[in-house]
Amino acid sequence: MTKRVLAWVACCAVLGAWAEEPGDYSDSATITPEGGDALQRFVLPFEVYRDAQWDLADVRVFNARGEPVPIARAGDPEPVKEAPKSVSLPQFAVSKLTAALGGKGTEVTVRTADGTLVEVRGQGAGGAKAPVPVAYLLDASQLKEPLTALLFDWNAAPGTEVVRVTVESSDDLQNWHHAGHGSLLRVTQGDRVLEQRRADLHGTINDKYYRVTWSGTPGFELRSATGEYAGTTRRAERSTATVVGAKGEKPGEFVFDLGARLPVESLRIVPAEPNSVATFMLFARDKPLSEWRTVTSAVFYRLEKGGVQVESGPIEIARYPARYWMARVDPNSGGIGSTPPKLETQWRDGQVIFAARGPGPFKLAFGARDPRAAWVNVATLIPGYQRGDELKLPEAKVGTVEGTPRAVATGLPAVVDELGPRKIALWSILVIGVLVLGAMAWRLSKQMGSESTVGVEGQGRGSE
Repeated sequence: MTKRVLAWVACCAVLGAWAEEPGDYSDSATITPEGGDALQRFVLPFEVYRDAQWDLADVRVFNARGEPVPIARAGDPEPVKEAPKSVSLPQFAVSKLTAALGGKGTEVTVRTADGTLVEVRGQGAGGAKAPVPVAYLLDASQLKEPLTALLFDWNAAPGTEVVRVTVESSDDLQNWHHAGHGSLLRVTQGDRVLEQRRADLHGTINDKYYRVTWSGTPGFELRSATGEYAGTTRRAERSTATVVGAKGEKPGEFVFDLGARLPVESLRIVPAEPNSVATFMLFARDKPLSEWRTVTSAVFYRLEKGGVQVESGPIEIARYPARYWMARVDPNSGGIGSTPPKLETQWRDGQVIFAARGPGPFKLAFGARDPRAAWVNVATLIPGYQRGDELKLPEAKVGTVEGTPRAVATGLPAVVDELGPRKIALWSILVIGVLVLGAMAWRLSKQMGSESTVGVEGQGRGSE
């Protein structure tokens, strides 16, 4: 009898964890595939972070027959590499090159305020003849970013022309060092033109001036020169949520509820009162009764300068999923007043890959209690998988989420929510087992006591 009770309780717990019908999930939304491709992807809506399990184990995709279809999590998108930017550089021809440009034979005029080249004059090499350039000075004194390459446009002769250029750089027009070199090429054949106009620099260089010399073409005449910045990378697009804080339990503490367990990647505190600057300790937790966990500390400010508001930017943190956040002001930093500040968070929305197996419409479902995770490896779902292939799949559209938002539990319900149905079921089995064993031990001890009494009485009658 005891074994049957324990087996029945265990079966109930297991069956509750294996719910696989759409009706077992509190929230759902229609998924509309893009085209007829077998594999599709979609972006998780905000409600998933709000109502699904912390590990998204209860996320499912069902077809019209109510059958779950294979799903996988997409990897993070790679940073977007932007094309290098370029800027035109003012150029000055030098007709006679000396060891130092400021020396005899060449006069250089520089604007003292910012170092801009104004004029370069040099002696001609052939008396009354027009001076022949033997070098060019390029002015990069106004650039704020370092350059990685120079691109040239020159008066090339018809046919094939190859020019070997050498680039030097300097900050004071006195001390020069080698910065790079390249072979410029122009080949014309009928209406077709092949050009190589680029000279790469050694790394990134942030000097004010560049000096270009050449060999192989005595009549080299530079039309224009362009500096190229290093190509930048732009991080993947993020979603943003901003919430106003509430006063915490202690002075200088402010609590924020994001409304969902968002995978936060960057954040910032915006003080409510102008001219505030303070150091904050930041904490996070998933549930109202959980312990606060330290995340990071940083200085945030909101200042007025020349009639303009200046605010601190967001700080990057390792991805930290949490719904509740707390900011604690360092009392030694002066405080930020009594008005609660704002918390601005940014995160990348997760994407799901699914196989459009069976008839549509397809349905996203979540919100079940303690189910078994159904995720498969993305490499298993996509034949011949290469990193990033899942992000190239057509993007299905997710409709409006239907369901009742899960209320924030307090008191005993919060404790139950903290433990979860599976832990409660396991503890129930354990408690029932202990009670059954205790009852069995009590009955056994009672039986042994009865038999001992009978034995003593029997011995007494025998002695008579």
